[in-house]
Order: sequence, then structure tokens, then C-alpha cells
Amino acid sequence: MSTAVVVSHVSKVYKHYWGPRSLLKEILLGVTAHSRQWALKDVSFELEEGEAFGVVGDNGAGKSTLLKILAGTAFPTRGETKVSGRISALLELGAGFHPEFGGRENIYFNGALQGLSREEIKEREDEIIGFSELSEFVDKPVKTYSSGMFLRLGFAVATGFDPSILIIDEALAVGDQHFQKKCTDRIMQFRREGKTILFCSHNLYQVKTLCERALWLDRGAVMALDSSARVVDLYTNELRQDRKPGNDQSVERPRESLDCAIEKAITLDGEGRPCDDFKTGDCLRLDIWAFFGERFQGKPGVAFSLVRNDGFLFYTTSSTLDGATLLELERGHFYARLIIPSIPLLSGLYQFNVATTDQDNLQAYHIVERAAAFTVHSATDSGSVRIEHHWDNRSPQA
Repeated sequence: MSTAVVVSHVSKVYKHYWGPRSLLKEILLGVTAHSRQWALKDVSFELEEGEAFGVVGDNGAGKSTLLKILAGTAFPTRGETKVSGRISALLELGAGFHPEFGGRENIYFNGALQGLSREEIKEREDEIIGFSELSEFVDKPVKTYSSGMFLRLGFAVATGFDPSILIIDEALAVGDQHFQKKCTDRIMQFRREGKTILFCSHNLYQVKTLCERALWLDRGAVMALDSSARVVDLYTNELRQDRKPGNDQSVERPRESLDCAIEKAITLDGEGRPCDDFKTGDCLRLDIWAFFGERFQGKPGVAFSLVRNDGFLFYTTSSTLDGATLLELERGHFYARLIIPSIPLLSGLYQFNVATTDQDNLQAYHIVERAAAFTVHSATDSGSVRIEHHWDNRSPQA
């Protein structure tokens, strides 16, 4: 399989001049009269022919700048890009349209920009107009179009000339559900036909399901380049972490006067091997060691809370609530094993907060937050947990 796109150490800087005369002052006097903002910083990757590739990141991360460079509407300050095959891009809404031209004229205008002859454009004209559903408006100036009409025509043109590489920015977020479905169906058709797709979207579920790999940009820098599932998980975890209230530092609140403490906690897989990376449905084991001295009054117990890294609490219980007894390994040193046979959690970064407690379960004595952290990956599901379910195609009377 050949390489369709090569991005090699690409950086892009924008100059922001301090006033309307700054550029003239800089030219005539040779003094700096602008500030510099790096939109991209040393970005490198390659795409194989037929690969679907996602780009994610916050607003201002450099996603659109990268796609513009690949589409040829912007140029890198450093580095280079190589593209093999005819490329078509749906970037900013209405980009590439002449506002005074009608829709039909803009179809020919865009086709010519892509190097097609008038005869080749005419062969595809009816199909493009039909897909856009704008036949009664196609000869009106596009400056009179609504944003939804712009999208319809733009997507129909971008995909109507059979490009080998298709670039799609956030423009797909515009439009009604009917047309979004048509766009998604055409993108999936392109993928089945083995065309190369670069897809930039804030809809992380679409990125995860459509793309094999993804790139996460933050302030122009590459944060992750991996499978789309792993990149989306990393990006989502970061978003959750940013929203977490308060301090995220690990906290221990010992109650030394009570003579008890959590000594250690680790996560293991179903085979008993230390593990902190799981998939939804895997078996997870939490091993806890705790000390209870002679001054401790009551039956030793341990409690745990399962918390996502944004602070969302999923579950809390304890050995005493569940009627479990700790195993005393030697005098004062106890051990507990908790088994979750099938992890119901979906993609995310999670932690166990662990505490010593007693038979009344009224008091958590020694609390260790983030005693054991682990990651869960899920390829297709969306949400927080997987709900066990099945479909039944019997009739309502059955």
C-alpha cells in the first residue's frame, strides 16, 4: 500500500501586527512591529492510501491550520507536506465559492480549480446538484444561500468529483439531521472504496468509529498519535481532568491515634498479574493490605470508592457492608481481595480510593485517595458504563 500523505516537521507561525501602520514601519525602518503565534509546532505523520485519519483538539489547537496546509490554501513556515492524488477539502463554510456566482457556476469554478475539464465537470453536474437538493436554487447567487444551503452545495462539490483524498473540517456540524445522514453515508462509501479521509471533528464518537488512527493537537503541538480509540480516550481523560474541581493531588489522611492504616493497594488482571490497563468487560482484581494495631477497637474492615478522574463517583462499598472478613496474614497485618468479574466501565481513567473502617462502617479512619489508578479502553461504546442488554425480535404478543 502506498503513502498518500506525508507531513514532515511542519510548523506554522502567524504574525499579528500591532496596528495598521505596523507592516509599513517594519518594511521601511527594519524594526519588529508584530507578535508571533505558532499555530503548529513540528507536526509529523504519514497516511497510507485508503486510511481514515482523525484530528482532535480544543479550539485554537491548530487543527484547521493543518488541514488548510494539506489542502493547499495555506503554507507551512517550516517543514513540508507531500500529497499523492487529487485532494478535495470541505473546510470553512462556503470557502472556494464566489458569492456573486450561482451554485451551478460555482460547481464549474471548483471543478476547474481541481483540474477537471468542462466535459468532466458536466458529467458530474446533475449528480452534484441532486445530492445537494438545491435544484430550484442552483442558479441563484450563493450570497443569498443560508448556511445550510452553503453546506449542502459545499459537501456535494467536495465529494462529487471523485477525489482520492477527502478533507473534512467541522463544517459537518451544520445542517439538518437528514443531510447529516447523507453526508455520513457518503463518507462511509468513500471509506469502503478505499479513499483517504482526514476528518476533523469535536464529535469524538464519530472520530472513534470512522477513523483507524487519530492525532491530538494542543496549542499546535502533537500530544498523541495512535489508534483513534486510544487518542480519543487520552483526550477525553484530559478534558475530564481539566473540569475536576479542587486539587487533584493524592491525599492521605491518617488517624494515627486509632492505630490503623492502609499499607498498599494494587490492581491486577483476572490471571493475578499486576495490571493498570483494561478493556471494558475484563476481569479486574483489587488487592488491599492494611494494618490494625492493638489499640484499634472493633472488627477490621476496608472500604473503597471507585472514582473517575474528573471526580465523578461511581460506587462505594466496604468489606463489612458486604459481609466479608479480612484475612490476617500475621499479627495486625490484614489482606483483602476484591474481584470485579466484568468491568462495566467505558473508556476513561479511574482510581480506587481506599480506607480502613470497622464493623459499624460509620467511620473511615485512614483514607488513601488514588491508592490504585487504572485505565479502561472501549472501542465502540459511548457513555460511562456498559449496560448489559440484548435485542429481542419476537412479536409484541410473544
